[in-house]
This record gives sequence, structure tokens and C-alpha cells, in this order.
Amino acid sequence: MEEKVGFRRGLSAASVLGLYAGFMLAVGIAMTYGNDGLIMATMLWALTIVVSAIFLTPLLAKGRKRGKSGADEEVAAMRAALEPYNEGVGGWRTLSHIREGGHGVSVSLSDSENPLLIMEKSLQMADSIRVIFRFSKSESSLRERILSIIEERISRTRIQRKTKTITILTPQLLDRGVIITRTMMICPPLMALGAIGFSSIGNGDYILAVAGAIAGLLLGILVITNKGS
Repeated sequence: MEEKVGFRRGLSAASVLGLYAGFMLAVGIAMTYGNDGLIMATMLWALTIVVSAIFLTPLLAKGRKRGKSGADEEVAAMRAALEPYNEGVGGWRTLSHIREGGHGVSVSLSDSENPLLIMEKSLQMADSIRVIFRFSKSESSLRERILSIIEERISRTRIQRKTKTITILTPQLLDRGVIITRTMMICPPLMALGAIGFSSIGNGDYILAVAGAIAGLLLGILVITNKGS
């Protein structure tokens, strides 16, 4: 299920983002120009809030609040996909080895004669379902083998490793709302730091302050768009 953000939530989010971004930019102006920049900093702060409310509200209001499938639905989907690998009573079975794992679907590989096949099929579901592979204390060699295969196929930023479990996180999608939020949260502080740092080199030179702000903006964009390895 997905829920529309709506105008009220969009306006609230845009105002908060403008308040934060404007404050950070105002701090950069004030620290760069001292008392002479207080009026400019105050005007920039207020302008940022107004501009954010006007331009970001429609963008955020048209977005959607992502829903999540219920745990029972995810478990049922995983059981249906892995049912061909049932080994009968006393062996590996979907009803006994696949359960709700708190924040995903737990797939125990214990007692299975075909753990690699089960892993392969489970990984096909990992783009939409968080998969948690479970192992017993005596299966450390199997865990290491499974982990090495997973690391070859899945980005390591999506893998969580524990003694008895390997968790595959679902991919994080950068939709419009996420991009806007990250931009407004990350770029203004970096722009402020860049302006302060560059202007300090030239004793408050305006051109250097602008160059520092641009450098901070570019750095922020790189951070936002970086997907890791």
C-alpha cells in the first residue's frame, strides 16, 4: 500500500527543510562577514523558508509515502517460491524453516541438502523482501561459503553480517522526496563551511566565499548521489 503525502504534509516538510537550510546558510553568511552580514543573513534565512514553502511544497505533496507489505505476505511469498525445495518430514521444509524475522523473512538453511539452491532462489526475492539467512553454531563453514557467494553478487552495503545470520537488505530507492530532503539537509552545511573556509583565506573576499559555497554544493551532490560499492 502507498499513501499520498498531501498538501499539508508537503507544506510542513518544505517549511522545516527551509528553516534548517536557511539557518545553515545564514550562519555561513554571519561567520563570513561578521556584524556587517547579520541583516543579510536574516533576510537570506527568511527568504529560504518562503522559497522552500512555495517551490518544494508541490514537489513533496505529489510524492507518495511508501508502504510496505505485511510480514505474513512476505513469508507466504517466500514459502511459495521455495516450496519446490521441500525435503519431507525431518528435512528442510518451508513451513518449519521460513518464518517472520522481525524486520524481514528468516530462512534457516539448517538440515537442507541443497542450501545453495535455496540461497539462489531467496536472492531473487531480495530486491523486494529483506532476507535473513540463519545458521546453527555448527554450520560456520556453510555460513562462510554462503557469505562469499553473496558478496560476489550483492553490494556489500546491503549485507549485514552476524555470527549466526546474514541479512540482505532491500535496495534503497532515491525517489524525489528522498533526493530533495537529502539535498536540503546536506548541501547547506557544506556550502556554509566552504564559504567560511574559502573566505578566511582571502580575509572575507566575496568571490572566494561564493567559490567556497559552490565547492560545498558540488561536494554535497557527490555525497547524495554516491551509492557506495
